[in-house]
Amino acid sequence: MRKVITFVLVLFVWSISFSEEEQSTTTITIDQINEDSWMDNSFLTKRFNFLPVLKKYKSQLGLTEEQIKILNDFYSKYYKKMEELAKSIQEKEKQLNSLVLNGGDPKKIKDLIVEIAKEKAELTVYNIKEVRTIQSALTKEQFEKLKNLTEQSVI
Repeated sequence: MRKVITFVLVLFVWSISFSEEEQSTTTITIDQINEDSWMDNSFLTKRFNFLPVLKKYKSQLGLTEEQIKILNDFYSKYYKKMEELAKSIQEKEKQLNSLVLNGGDPKKIKDLIVEIAKEKAELTVYNIKEVRTIQSALTKEQFEKLKNLTEQSVI
């Protein structure tokens, strides 16, 4: 039953996230985004984080102004929401830890777990949108080079 609920929850968040049209009033460029690995543990699965490598190797990747515009448009539209979700998840996880360790109400604990799972799923969907945006903006060769550079940066 839990698997079914989780599956339905993920599908629900996925459908909402891919259908919503969010508007941001501020422009965010990839160069304005600071180190954000603090968000990494807030995703439902391992985060695909190409941004540091995109920033560092823009010229080596041969990114055009049009490609950079597409990337900047994505981050302007979604990055603040991603940050807000990650902060919310971290705060709710602190609340959950406190409830568990201090004998909190089981219903509150369960409700908080569901909220955290929903937000983690939504944040993960944004990460997938990010990867898809990068894939569609870059050529196949550029994306392969990006993946290789990202793997090298992790080592």
